[in-house]
Amino acid sequence: MGTAPPPAGGKPSANPAAGASPPAAAKTATTTAIPAGSAGGRVARWLLIGLELIIGASAVYGGVGLMLGGLGMPVEWLEGTPFDSWVLPGAFLLAVVSAPMLLAATGELAHRRWAYAASLAAGALQVGWILVQLAILQRYFFLQPVMAGAGVLVVGLAWWAHRGESVVGEPVVEVSRAGRRRARS
Repeated sequence: MGTAPPPAGGKPSANPAAGASPPAAAKTATTTAIPAGSAGGRVARWLLIGLELIIGASAVYGGVGLMLGGLGMPVEWLEGTPFDSWVLPGAFLLAVVSAPMLLAATGELAHRRWAYAASLAAGALQVGWILVQLAILQRYFFLQPVMAGAGVLVVGLAWWAHRGESVVGEPVVEVSRAGRRRARS
């Protein structure tokens, strides 16, 4: 609103009825989102990238190992499944877990607009991989809940690192310490 025009004496009126701004207590409260570039968001982003790289690299090791010899797992474990060797499960591990994790980590490192969606998808695919593995093999191994938990952690860290951002849509604008604005692609 502002202040009222000064009266004939030349001094502005302090009377709220005369058009002065309302007192601070009368103003409505507003909430603001925590900026994604905050210290907590940066830490979450680096933890996310590290976790995605570890899971992605582990899945490369596991996928290639399965394709080359099953990593010491007996072929009998595949009885009752659609597979007669570990080659296809290894290829699926590379395609479903490793590639999405490494792609998401690359997008996060490069500040790509699609990185948030890629990280959410990679985490969900990791959890889905473990659930399908349990359903098809019907065997339990202690790493399964660990890796499912890692997928959930990827989703949580992606949310924390990108809170306040749209998963898809408009470009995200970063503001540097010097105050320069830069759109992420």
